[in-house]
Amino acid sequence: MWRLLFILLLSTLTLSAGRCKAYVQPVRVAHYAVFGVDYPYWYGVGQLQQESNCRNVISRDGVGSQGVAQITYRIWQKFLSKKGINDLQSVGNQTHAQAYIMKNCKQQAYSSHLWVAYQVYNGGSLVNKEITRARKALNIREVSHDQAREFCKRKIIHFNNGQSISACDINYEYSQKVFKYGNKYKLFETAQYRFW
Repeated sequence: MWRLLFILLLSTLTLSAGRCKAYVQPVRVAHYAVFGVDYPYWYGVGQLQQESNCRNVISRDGVGSQGVAQITYRIWQKFLSKKGINDLQSVGNQTHAQAYIMKNCKQQAYSSHLWVAYQVYNGGSLVNKEITRARKALNIREVSHDQAREFCKRKIIHFNNGQSISACDINYEYSQKVFKYGNKYKLFETAQYRFW
């Protein structure tokens, strides 16, 4: 029984890695176009793995998130239309939308570190309030991921099956997973963009 479960898990991970490799070039092209060639685009690939396991699907999240980057077009429509993206039907549109939204998230972030921008993408700008609380309480300018996490005050999400999870855990694990998954595709070091 355990052997069968292990084989199924291993085959799922292998399929995911194969699917994600297919998106490396489109993500690179889109992120270079939006950020420039120093941007560590591989985190964009890691983000696709975290968002959809690199599947071009419509989510069951109830808000209409779609594509490999799980973008809710109705929320981003005005912003993306100004960038020439009028739908999310093609992979090119999806990866360019992802890059433009990430640039917007980076501009919103209260830190230059990429982990903050990825958490804004996932959970909105609440992370900025957590960083501000940590800065004031600790009397420091630059706040680490772990320090900000200590000052997270978000709701507990309860599921029908009786389980629950903290929205803080969801958001702070998101950037860790993007980093972990993205590093599988890392090609070079960049001093301009630091993740942590």
